[in-house]
Amino acid sequence: MSMTPRYATWLAAAILVGCTSPEPAREATQAQASVLQSAPAAADAVRPNKVLDPAGFSDPQVRRAYEAAKKYAHVLESIYCYCRCKENIGHRALVECFESDHGAHCDVCMTEAVTVARMTEQGKTPQDIQKAIDAFYGG
Repeated sequence: MSMTPRYATWLAAAILVGCTSPEPAREATQAQASVLQSAPAAADAVRPNKVLDPAGFSDPQVRRAYEAAKKYAHVLESIYCYCRCKENIGHRALVECFESDHGAHCDVCMTEAVTVARMTEQGKTPQDIQKAIDAFYGG
């Protein structure tokens, strides 16, 4: 197979481009990652907020729990729910209880969501909140 001059030029250019150092791109990526790691994550930055609209519930207690879950979904992402929905229906965290009407029918879920809101507003970390919930439920 013989190469045409045009093909040979294209092949040489492709090889040269492929052989250039990837360091500038890697450095830029590392710098971006460093900025992202140093900046606090905005609410629900990790995962879209799928909590149901609190206005869809008429019961004030249920609405308050869904408002808390909507506002602090990024915290509920890391909280274990003591209604045992993880074991029984496969939820990964408390936030999933409020992505359906499950939370509206469960006092444990609602109590935990309101506790998360109150403690977050007091400046507590998700780890502090989980410890308090664990202590409350004897976990």
